[in-house]
Amino acid sequence: MRLHEYPVPRLSAQIIQEWAPELAVRYGCTVEAFLDKPNHTIFFPSQTLRIELMDESVVEFKYAFALVSEERRTIAVFTEHCGHHVFPHYQTKVLCDGSLVYAQATHPGDWSSP
Repeated sequence: MRLHEYPVPRLSAQIIQEWAPELAVRYGCTVEAFLDKPNHTIFFPSQTLRIELMDESVVEFKYAFALVSEERRTIAVFTEHCGHHVFPHYQTKVLCDGSLVYAQATHPGDWSSP
């Protein structure tokens, strides 16, 4: 079995590559050092991460963390066992162990605004 033959590992590897600059900042290293051994660098905290999306959809992961990029207008979620995911940030809330840690508000000029 080749690791990148199946969608979850392949997409997770792609998200790690795309978010390497933000992940390197999170872990206090250079992008090059991070990309050299990302699986040895990433630490998955013992917490429950909940993402509440604008349409009231909800996803929840154990052993996960999120990175928010206002510039990309996205939230990347990194999980220990369930792959990595990217969600839109528009009107999204992020909660860790039940505490609100991020809430995106609408504002004029947002691409999703009417």
